[in-house]
Amino acid sequence: MATTALVDKSSIDLGRKVIAALSRAGIPVTVGLWAFVSEAEEWQLTIATPLVDELGPLAAYGKVHKAIQKAHLEGEFPLRGVFLRSPRDRILRLLEKESRALGKLGHEDYRLVNPSIEGSFVEDAYLYTGSVDIIRTNEARGNAEGKYSVIYIPGSGGGARDVSVQGLDRLRDFLEGEIGIHGEIVERAVRDLADNGNAAIPNVQLKHSKLKRLGLA
Repeated sequence: MATTALVDKSSIDLGRKVIAALSRAGIPVTVGLWAFVSEAEEWQLTIATPLVDELGPLAAYGKVHKAIQKAHLEGEFPLRGVFLRSPRDRILRLLEKESRALGKLGHEDYRLVNPSIEGSFVEDAYLYTGSVDIIRTNEARGNAEGKYSVIYIPGSGGGARDVSVQGLDRLRDFLEGEIGIHGEIVERAVRDLADNGNAAIPNVQLKHSKLKRLGLA
């Protein structure tokens, strides 16, 4: 079992921002996780994307780099902090199944991976499941309300579509009334938007039919 403590909450949040940036750039992600790699004795943000097979590792890293730059995350999370792998990797295919299973339970989890995975390059893992990512795209000025971009980030499966929302009241209604997120969680996200200009709401699982109805797919 891993002897090094899991990266702190800020790193977990940052990893979620990286995955959101890839989704916004249309880069498919089959699984995203923090993995404890025993050989390196460190936690690494690992992303499985079919671009590794389709374009080759170098071109795939190039696209990921552009997405990180566009999201203005390079200063917080340089490209060398992201490890890309092929979705055909046997270990990551098993972890993808675990990610989907966790998603059905409605939560992310940090856990010792199962015996069929333990002892491979991953010893422990924190798997990302579905989340809603919100970015303030325009500040409120005078009588004009602020604008917000909302995107659903699936735990696996790739890119998604943004929905533009104008005004905090409309944002609250969209998140709570239409998506179905609890009011206290919505208010916490609104506070994060005020402080940081962005917010992430983890542990959200939405069916494709609902995503289409909301304009998020």
